[in-house]
Parts: sequence; C-alpha cells; structure tokens
Amino acid sequence: MTQSPRNLLLLWDYGWCEHERVKLPRCQSPQEVIRVYRHSDAFGTSFVGPEPSDTPELHGPFLSSSISDSDFELITPQHFQDLIAAIPETSGFTESPTDDQWQAVQYLVSEVSSRHKWLFGLRLTEDSQECFHDWGFVLSIFREFICASPDSEFAERLVFGYD
Repeated sequence: MTQSPRNLLLLWDYGWCEHERVKLPRCQSPQEVIRVYRHSDAFGTSFVGPEPSDTPELHGPFLSSSISDSDFELITPQHFQDLIAAIPETSGFTESPTDDQWQAVQYLVSEVSSRHKWLFGLRLTEDSQECFHDWGFVLSIFREFICASPDSEFAERLVFGYD
C-alpha cells in the first residue's frame, strides 16, 4: 500500500489542508475501508512538517493505538460539507484564511466529495487530549476526513491542521 505525493494548501498563518490520494485494495464495505486504512503505511504519520513522516506509532496528535475503527464515522455529504465549513470558526487560530485560500478549499472539498460514495470523519479532535501522544498538543487543530468508493483502489484523505 503506497501513498501518493501530498498536496498541501497553506491556510492562515500556521494552518494547512493536506489532500492526498492513498492507495488501498478495493474494499466492499465502509468498515473495510477504515480497517484497511488504519493498517496501511499512510496511517502512521504525525502530519507535522513539510515532509510526510513515517511514524507508525503516531497519527497526527494521537497515539495510533488510541484510535479505533469506530472513531471514523460514516457521514453524509451535507455533514461533510458542514464540518469543513466550520473549521475556520474553530477557536485557536490567530488569523482567518483569506477568501482565496478558503475558496480553494471549498473547491477541493466539492471535487473530492463528488468522486466518492463513502465519506468519513475522524471524531477525535484536538479536544480529545486523552488520546494525545507526548507532544500531540503541537497540532492545536486537527480534523481528518477519508473519502472512498467501492469501485476505486484509491481513497482520498483531507487533513486540516494548525501547528
């Protein structure tokens, strides 16, 4: 299972949206997508720094072992859009994204969601500090979404972070 290069949209002063295509075997159910993703090489990354890291024990601010399949919730396209639209309103940013920056995100989100049948949101956020690793607080905002379809061997991952 391999990862493709990441597309990083810079937002705010230290905010970003990472879009990445993740190669997974074709999955026949939403539950299988998440199970396979959680055991893939793509899952083990800290999302800190310009280059993807290979840190199997970490997933963003969380210990990989503290995340279960059920922490990824299957959501509707509307809920997906709503969750992402709320990101700039999250407390912790020192400045808002520019209109151009956020329009690029909205376009990307629309394109990604239109390509997939299954949309997942990681229910754990920066408020889930009981799952943090020792320096997980560095990501003061963390949102993750996985988008997949039964007829595709690629899932798409959107991660929003602020560090």
